[in-house]
Amino acid sequence: MDFNVAAAAMNSETIGNLDLPIVPITQMSGTALNPNFNVAPTHEVPAVCKRDGVNTLAVFSWGLVPHWAKDRAIGNRMINARVETVLEKPSFRTAVNKRRCIVPADGWYEWQKTGTQKQPYFCSAADESVLGFAGMYEHWSAPDGTSLWSLTIMTTQARAELAHIHDRMPVLVTPELRNEWLSDGPAPIAAVLDAAHSTPWLQVWPVSSAVGNVRNNHEHLTDQIEV
Repeated sequence: MDFNVAAAAMNSETIGNLDLPIVPITQMSGTALNPNFNVAPTHEVPAVCKRDGVNTLAVFSWGLVPHWAKDRAIGNRMINARVETVLEKPSFRTAVNKRRCIVPADGWYEWQKTGTQKQPYFCSAADESVLGFAGMYEHWSAPDGTSLWSLTIMTTQARAELAHIHDRMPVLVTPELRNEWLSDGPAPIAAVLDAAHSTPWLQVWPVSSAVGNVRNNHEHLTDQIEV
């Protein structure tokens, strides 16, 4: 799946809008949580996970690096995990049941292919609330002793209103299921999918092709354009 995340203004106030209990901000990797309007694979992203029984906001590298990997380059190929096979794949099946997280974002960009052209669209909540992408994470130690916290975002079949743009989309965790998603034990995948696909809460519009260049990073990337 070919999408970028718009994680604008990811600070404590925005995280509070996830409808989760108080979330202490810690750092597993990375630096400060700055607004990012064009998050691409391998970038650092904030996510909420359960640490010692407490919902904790941490910073992860986008692209899962399993603990058994020989080098971190594998993360470039593991930015997404298909929900249909996540319980079977060796790279994901342990993390999905033991190390789940939620990636907060204002929305995501998706590209529609028309012939040789690709038109980007911005997808977000119709009420402009913060979305919660279903994710899972890993901790990896390099041979030199350095470590990396990384995550992947789960994807599913696109909802009807988005299918004309792309056939896949991130798995969205609705507010009432976010605590359960972060809890220990088997992943409530069926419940999350049922809730996300039955809630009419998404909107989508075309945006500038400038979002295709990750060096572009400003709030106007999400502005609607005429096509």
